[in-house]
Amino acid sequence: MHTHIHTDCDCVYTHYTYLRGVKVDIQLNESSGIPFYRQIKDQIAALIRTGHLEPGMRLPSVRELTSTLLVSLITVRRAYADLEAERLIVRRQGQGTFVSEEASSMSKEQRFREGRDVLEKAVESAFSLGLASEEVEQLLEQCLETVQSGEKK
Repeated sequence: MHTHIHTDCDCVYTHYTYLRGVKVDIQLNESSGIPFYRQIKDQIAALIRTGHLEPGMRLPSVRELTSTLLVSLITVRRAYADLEAERLIVRRQGQGTFVSEEASSMSKEQRFREGRDVLEKAVESAFSLGLASEEVEQLLEQCLETVQSGEKK
């Protein structure tokens, strides 16, 4: 089952699918400059790392995901190959693709390292906009409050 929504200004498509009763939405943004395979990989990886997709859960086949997301087979194969290389998913011949049992055991250090990398890029972007250190700290505090309260601005 899928739905796609097209917004005129950003060409963002949101696709919904259900995996064992869990609603999963994957957004593909044509104007982001990020290839679709990377957007798919990053979003599935985030769903696995946050526990929304649990170890052992069967993922859609490449063909199923291709049909749902309206992208090429090569795009989904590349996303799955990258996820497999990161040990987040495992493909079993004749059985399908599953969330890896190792996925939940990502080390605290690895999560910390990846989180730091993301934040460093955001801080670099803020500095490139001409913001001062104090302004970046203030924005980070506001973002933390917003995310922790569940609000979106």
